[in-house]
Amino acid sequence: MTRRLLWLTGWVFAVCASHVVAMVWLEGMGLGDALWLTATTIVTVGYGDLSAKTDAGRLATVGFLYVGGIFVVASLVSALVEWRADQLERKAGGAWGWNLSNHLLLIGEPSGDITQHIGRLVDQVRAHEDWAGVPVLLLTRAFADSRLPSSLGDRAIVHVTGSAADPQALARATPEKARAMLVFSASETDREATARVLDTVLRLREVNATAPIIAECVDAGDRDRLVRLGAAQPMRVMHGYPEAAARAIVSPGSEALIEQLFTAEGDECRRIDLSRPWSGPWLDLLTSIAGAGIGTPIGYRCADTGAVLSNPLGRQIKADALFLIVGDDRQARAAADVTRLLFG
Repeated sequence: MTRRLLWLTGWVFAVCASHVVAMVWLEGMGLGDALWLTATTIVTVGYGDLSAKTDAGRLATVGFLYVGGIFVVASLVSALVEWRADQLERKAGGAWGWNLSNHLLLIGEPSGDITQHIGRLVDQVRAHEDWAGVPVLLLTRAFADSRLPSSLGDRAIVHVTGSAADPQALARATPEKARAMLVFSASETDREATARVLDTVLRLREVNATAPIIAECVDAGDRDRLVRLGAAQPMRVMHGYPEAAARAIVSPGSEALIEQLFTAEGDECRRIDLSRPWSGPWLDLLTSIAGAGIGTPIGYRCADTGAVLSNPLGRQIKADALFLIVGDDRQARAAADVTRLLFG
């Protein structure tokens, strides 16, 4: 298609140049008048202010423009329309080379509702001030038999159909220019899904992609392997909570803290109901509980409204329940320790 456009464009240019020369030579026109006559004639406007007067000039006009030019111009317009339609079709079908740079590259097919998952993930990433408006490209096979959903297209998300195992598809995703990359696991439970993640990470490094790679990992035992292959941030698969992956992108390392809160091992977020409401500055509560080594308060439930609020620094609060990050060795007695500390 591109070669045809170039050929037709060159032909039209050559015909127009020949007619201009003929008008200057045969009709004695100035260059400006010759250009104007050629331009108005080849697009069939024909204002009538200028025309060939000699038989030779008229013959040149018929030969160059009517026979050799106008039909070709029509063909050129038709080719342009076809080229544009083909371009739109390739973009919609994921076969377009977007040549993005400094973009977020998402690779693979997360389990569950991929459209909702990607939408929530991108919204959370772009909500961060440093990532507002970041270009997002999906390298996925999820839409191979359909078009990208409008809910993603409306977010200015584009896609390439394929996987990292397809060199052409990977090249169209320009991973070497990406700002960050996230490799999805196809499953939250099947350890074999991590093998594909491992292969993808390896292929990304083979094409000299230097941006941080967040790689979802089903089994914690595979994390060291991912790190050795070049994944900067292996993370647990949490497809029901795409906000965790968004945190890994915009605030690297925070996903590890979130992951700990989702498990029963190690530090845990515990709710401690108070025997009666406690009122006072949040800072006093925070320093006293943390200073006693009980845990780290991160939020409370308002005794008046029932609303749960996090990190209310600088506020006076009235709480009937607290939320603390408590170490594994303090969890059994955390409630009793808080009650004793606050109420004696």
